[in-house]
Amino acid sequence: MDVILEILLLLICAKLFGELVERAGYPALIGEIAAGILLGPSLLGWVSTNETIEIFADIGIIALLFVSGAEMNLKSFLERRNIAVTTAAAGVVIPFAAGALLGYLLHFSQEETLFVAIALSITSIGVSVRILVDYKQLNTDVGTAIVSAAVLDDIIGIVLLGILSAVAMPGTTLAAESLSMGLLIAAVFLVLFVLIAPRALRWIFDWARKTETHEMVYSIALILAIGSAWLSHTAGLHYSIGAFIAGLILGDQIRKDRLLFDSLMDFGFGFFVTFFFASIGLLFSFTAETFLSPYIIPLVVVAIAGKVLGGYIGSIHFLKKTQAILVGLGMMPRGEIALVVAKVALVGGLIGSALFSAVTVMVIATIIITPLLMKHAFKWANLPGKESSQDAGS
Repeated sequence: MDVILEILLLLICAKLFGELVERAGYPALIGEIAAGILLGPSLLGWVSTNETIEIFADIGIIALLFVSGAEMNLKSFLERRNIAVTTAAAGVVIPFAAGALLGYLLHFSQEETLFVAIALSITSIGVSVRILVDYKQLNTDVGTAIVSAAVLDDIIGIVLLGILSAVAMPGTTLAAESLSMGLLIAAVFLVLFVLIAPRALRWIFDWARKTETHEMVYSIALILAIGSAWLSHTAGLHYSIGAFIAGLILGDQIRKDRLLFDSLMDFGFGFFVTFFFASIGLLFSFTAETFLSPYIIPLVVVAIAGKVLGGYIGSIHFLKKTQAILVGLGMMPRGEIALVVAKVALVGGLIGSALFSAVTVMVIATIIITPLLMKHAFKWANLPGKESSQDAGS
């Protein structure tokens, strides 16, 4: 099928399904993912993942994290660094240990057990942020804790992916050297970016505001977002890390210009962010045998329990019990990095197709279950969800 027609079908279906799901009171991302599953190889087979859709999806995650960073308050974010570190640590260690125990109980090999432990320890920052944006909880204590911990989780996830890649490589010495060099480059990038980027990005943005062309500020904001994401990716980290930090740095300037902020929101959520979530659905190719796998239910149960417990233990010292539970729920979804880990393990011969399929089902299950649980958890904790926020504004 022509790629333009594929894009058109995916956009129409994703927006339609997203609208229907929102009318039912849940985040649009569930409908957008469902559209990808429907049109993709799992069901109709009309749309397949290709280079164009992957590029759109990458721009979508960049736009999502950049706008989310811009929406947050940098000072408040930095003030909550302690809860971020403890929550991220507990949110990785506990699911990792639970995954290792699950692998042992299911009699997996050492390589399979390592893979399961890593796959269960990674949080999808893109999914978590989208849920918080949809429920208008991004700038709350719970939202900030989830996002800051998820950012650190993403970095830890890249490290764990490097370890898995090293295990999959045939030459042990070469693998160790490659991993060490990758970690060093990523660490140096983060240090330099945090030290240099604030002054440089703000200077460029202020210069853009003095130009005669009124579209220049909008263009420069996008250039800085994509440029920061590219630098992050070049250093071995995910696009989302650089985009989020850039948005966080420029947040004060962007929020002052409401027209600019709204335009960036429309740029992201009107098109590209939709493609990111629809592309997640395209990645899944389910067969009848997939759902008969004995690994699915244990993986999903441990995936949910491990993150909820880890998020709760990591944040309980700083938040109320109900809020700490919400943090654990918000860290449940796995996503793009977990899928990359699965691909690396499959290609490297560490796991078979049965375990690969079971993990992909686990990923989609946590993505769909998380917003459903959080909707009711926000009400239970007496925190206004999306419906309450809209009512308050009307």
